[in-house]
Amino acid sequence: MCSLECIRLLSYPELSEDLIRKRLSKLLSLGFRSCVDLGDHELWGLKVLGKGHSSVVLAAEFANLGYVAVKVLRTDSKRDSLTLECDLMKRATPIAPEIYYCDEEFIIMELIKGVKLGDVAPNITSCRDLIMLYLKVLAAARYLDSKNITHKELNILREHVIIDDEGKIRIIDFESGFTGFACNVCRVFSSLFMRDRRIIECCSLKQDQKGLLLELLSSYKKTNSDILFTRLVKTIIDLCGSSSCECVG
Repeated sequence: MCSLECIRLLSYPELSEDLIRKRLSKLLSLGFRSCVDLGDHELWGLKVLGKGHSSVVLAAEFANLGYVAVKVLRTDSKRDSLTLECDLMKRATPIAPEIYYCDEEFIIMELIKGVKLGDVAPNITSCRDLIMLYLKVLAAARYLDSKNITHKELNILREHVIIDDEGKIRIIDFESGFTGFACNVCRVFSSLFMRDRRIIECCSLKQDQKGLLLELLSSYKKTNSDILFTRLVKTIIDLCGSSSCECVG
């Protein structure tokens, strides 16, 4: 249904009837049918997929697309357009959601079916399975590095990484992203392999082994090299991949 709560969110957080009419007219011309009450957050009585500094993300149904995610520019956003984020996401495909349409005020994109990393990882009890999952996330970060895209918020992996229904790693929310290499791999590696308590227990790395990994990471950061990334992954597998312990808690 095209509920009042849904319509009002087209002009969030400062309500403007003129803006609502303009934005709704645009969405209707693109095949918009209704909002879907879906998401982990709630705004003005409607569940939403996300809320950022520059936008809100709604689940919606379109006549020609089915169920999608719609990012809407907030009225109080410091940015005047969503086109930069849209361009980054197009370049980040297939790690990022597929883009169906975008302009200054909207991004209409794939609604990824899956589970957030923060909901999956705590339920994995095998060290090996956890390590292999984290290596897949690291590979997704490498893909972004190879495209010269910096996500900037991969320190909050539990929210921004989704394992889709096919088991593939997807990354969402490029709102703070930019073109340039600032080492997504470094952020992900530090978060998952240096600070995750269960991985620390699984790998039981000695100080010299940690030093070796950090040295490889430093070299990678200087070069953005496929060869050095492969060497980093191989070293992680050599040091941690044989672990068969249980990682509970």
